[in-house]
Amino acid sequence: MSEGWKEFAPYLKILARGPDSLTDLEPEVAEEATELILRGVASPAQAAGFFLIGRAKGNSATELAAISRAMRKFCHHIEALHGPPVVTASGGFDGKTRTFNIGAASSLVAAAAGGRILALGGEEVPPKAGRTNFDALKNLGMKAPQTLEAARASLEEYGLAATTPEYYLPKLHGLLQLRREMVRRTALNVSEKLVSPVPGSRILVGITHRHPFLNTIPEALADLGVDCALVFQAIEGSDEAPLDGNSALVWVKNRRIEEFRILPESLGLSRATKANVPWKSPEDEARHLLFALHGGEGPVSNLIIYNAALRLWVADEDTPLEDHVNKACETLLSGSALGLLRQLRQPLAAARLGV
Repeated sequence: MSEGWKEFAPYLKILARGPDSLTDLEPEVAEEATELILRGVASPAQAAGFFLIGRAKGNSATELAAISRAMRKFCHHIEALHGPPVVTASGGFDGKTRTFNIGAASSLVAAAAGGRILALGGEEVPPKAGRTNFDALKNLGMKAPQTLEAARASLEEYGLAATTPEYYLPKLHGLLQLRREMVRRTALNVSEKLVSPVPGSRILVGITHRHPFLNTIPEALADLGVDCALVFQAIEGSDEAPLDGNSALVWVKNRRIEEFRILPESLGLSRATKANVPWKSPEDEARHLLFALHGGEGPVSNLIIYNAALRLWVADEDTPLEDHVNKACETLLSGSALGLLRQLRQPLAAARLGV
């Protein structure tokens, strides 16, 4: 047996002192410990202990930033040199089980409107191992996820790409079995949302629970030096913001953090929530998304427009959100998004879908 566990033991001793003396780790310590885990120095038992104790204690913003910073060291990059800012959109990598995915269509509309969107996600990621934005993209006829080279080319040519840690962060991908055995979400499920393979990317991230993540994730992004990010309460923790007027959103700009809410009526949109996108089947999901992409009106269309506008807003925060909503609506109604889908689709899937 490898003796690497001895190198990691001091970090676990610092963290696991007992219920009356649990404290947040210093950032340098948390970063070093995560790096040792990603390098495979820590044993599976030690790694599980580290993350599960952190969950029980509650990971601070500085710990989440430190864990993300360690992940960055192993990240393979996508160069995106020309064009508007890239917006990395991510939600729960473990997918959804109760509602269908509309974030994929929103990213498609935003790209057709002139944005550059990189959708991140996972496949068979615990604890849910639900349906992801990749499933929705494949349902629409696109290849997803893409290798790094394919993602780079797609981002450059079409303004839309979708990839996974299997390609850009294989050290994290290598922890999937450990994560299955831990059963619960840990800091890994949070920090993986905060690391983009595009250096300097702007970030759009959905969260599951307001407390504590509406505080810790924006603070972690500011700590990481992300210039511009939008964090929001999402439908099933995905990359989709509900259109209900009640859910909070948080801007992170140049280390400043601002929480706010948006009334759908102020944008000329009707309210739409998770109740409007219940999961039934892949065929039902594709039917609803294609209906909206063909210009059909209704709550699904409103959710797609709103979330496309949020993506465009993160790339160009100086333009009012109302203008981005109008742009997304025009893009949807003009057929531009459907045209982009036709360019991105795979022939066999396109024939099946009739697009």
